[in-house]
Amino acid sequence: MTHVLLIDDESATRLVMANRLKEAGHEVTIAENGAQGVASSRERRFDAILVDAGLSAGINGQEVCRRLRQIPTNTGVPLLLLSKASSREDLPRGYEAGADMCLVKSDLPVLDHVLRVFLRLKSEQDELRSQARSLAEAFKRAQEERARPSDGEPNGAGSSEPATVWRELAPGKPDGVVIVDDEGIVRYADRGAQDLFGGPIDGKNLGRLSPASGLEAFVRDTNLQKKEGQRFDLPPRNGRQGRSVIASVVTMVAKPGDVDPGLRVVLFLDAGRRKVATEMIRLQEYTLPRREVGVLIEAARVAYGTANLIGSGAAMTRIRAAVTEFAKSSMPVLLIGETGSGRAHIARALHFSSDSAGNPFLPVACAGLSAEHLELELFGAVKGANPEVTFDRPGALHMGRGTLYLSDVDQLSPRLQSKLLRAIREGVACRTGSDRAETTEMRVVASTQVDLQRAVEAGTFDGELLRELLQAFIVVPPLRERADDIEPLTMHFLRMFGSGRPELELAPQALARIQGHVWPGNVLELKSAIDRACKRAPGAVIQLEHLPPSLRDGGYEMTPVASPKKLVFGGSGSAFPSTNGSTISVASAFAHRPGEVGPDDPISLDHYEKKCLERALEATGGDKLKAAKLLKVGKSTLYRKLKRYEIS
Repeated sequence: MTHVLLIDDESATRLVMANRLKEAGHEVTIAENGAQGVASSRERRFDAILVDAGLSAGINGQEVCRRLRQIPTNTGVPLLLLSKASSREDLPRGYEAGADMCLVKSDLPVLDHVLRVFLRLKSEQDELRSQARSLAEAFKRAQEERARPSDGEPNGAGSSEPATVWRELAPGKPDGVVIVDDEGIVRYADRGAQDLFGGPIDGKNLGRLSPASGLEAFVRDTNLQKKEGQRFDLPPRNGRQGRSVIASVVTMVAKPGDVDPGLRVVLFLDAGRRKVATEMIRLQEYTLPRREVGVLIEAARVAYGTANLIGSGAAMTRIRAAVTEFAKSSMPVLLIGETGSGRAHIARALHFSSDSAGNPFLPVACAGLSAEHLELELFGAVKGANPEVTFDRPGALHMGRGTLYLSDVDQLSPRLQSKLLRAIREGVACRTGSDRAETTEMRVVASTQVDLQRAVEAGTFDGELLRELLQAFIVVPPLRERADDIEPLTMHFLRMFGSGRPELELAPQALARIQGHVWPGNVLELKSAIDRACKRAPGAVIQLEHLPPSLRDGGYEMTPVASPKKLVFGGSGSAFPSTNGSTISVASAFAHRPGEVGPDDPISLDHYEKKCLERALEATGGDKLKAAKLLKVGKSTLYRKLKRYEIS
């Protein structure tokens, strides 16, 4: 039974929390103030400590956390800081004080899950510490035995304690060790190996423990030289998840004159655990305190939340709804839109709105890498796969339960498309130079600005991969089709780049020119324009002359800008689910919108003017007053032109 210390000075809340913890099977010690809690922690070691952030008697919750962290026996003990919902803004200070997690006190189900996770992690850490102590003691004994004069007893490999042999051979601490004989029978297995294989394995055959993995042959074929790098997956057993394991083998050689024991030492490394350890080392190299990681993740959730998908028009309302819906699942998502329209921001919003927000978000620009480097980046490689690979390297698909964002997915070669399709469908991927499939849990979010349906028809894109990507798709219209979003985006960027200048504003002429621009570079161009204007404006008002030349000198053009031909999807009538539960076809989702100019349209000013009017009405949802304002013409002029072109 785990023992939890609860420090809370509110009797009613304390009673509720204590009863909840006891129902969950925990033994609870109650402290009515911070000083009493610190004293109790000095008297005995607890498995977890819960502290009320709003302690009013004596020292506050943050100071209690600091003092608890200074007690040596609390090393590795989960410390959770609880706050009322009305004081959530005080929680980040808890991380600075040493808390492992800051939670809202009223979220009892969340507290149950978080506490269970932290207790499981503490149990694993305690086990690792125990193994480390055992290793240190055994190594110390081995050193003393080697330094002690020989008493005539044989000191060959056959008479040594098995653990002593492999500890001297191992280049680092393995996750599991077994000793097998010539027949592949396990003669000795440490606790780590038993944990990897899901139970006792002494006397069992390696081939039956890991069928079809090639492990038995790999071990049996090892002679005098050490062999490394045999990778295989262990299936789930006894409620434990499957694991990816790396094996190395060393033959035990007898002294001259002694009988060959015919034994081999097999060292197992848990590949998943090694990847986590590598990531933690990388974080430590950048001196990022562990307690700040949670703060950064929460900040990212806010920065890339759906509320920061700026826009008041129908398109952005649809996109926000789609992000909220698709974030609940792990299916692949395809983002379709022009460069600069905000696809990367939407991809991050999908990631940080999901349960995988604490895992990596890995963007890969498919158009910026060669096929060889792109394969190495996505799928990794084994040592020796090519002259550049001098060590085993995992790919982005092997980096845990995060999100892999592939911009310009149409740039993948046919071979990589096939490998990506397998990773999405089967959840496995092979590294370059290896035919062994490794489990991958990365969610794939891809983007494109080309017509993938036509690419399929042309034979340059895999139709099955397109079908997988179209399980969920989001169309991101260009900014010129989102007139209602231009002003809120402008104000957002003005606050971003004008920080420290709260009085900064746009002159009416400058704002009108921004609203009238066609924005071929989309949101990215608008962001850059506001950034430059903020830097050029010396006073509190951004005037027309402070805007970039493309806006300042270009003015507003009545001729509509045609969407690139490559953005038009057509040819397929297959239906796929939309965000509101209905179905839409690929063809209808990406067909020409009203008002767009196609390559077959006649070269005529009247024709273009009619298209422009249709475009304005579509952008404003049929509101004629807004359309007149967008076109910068009078209401009567608009009605006259609508009548002339018979536009209802």
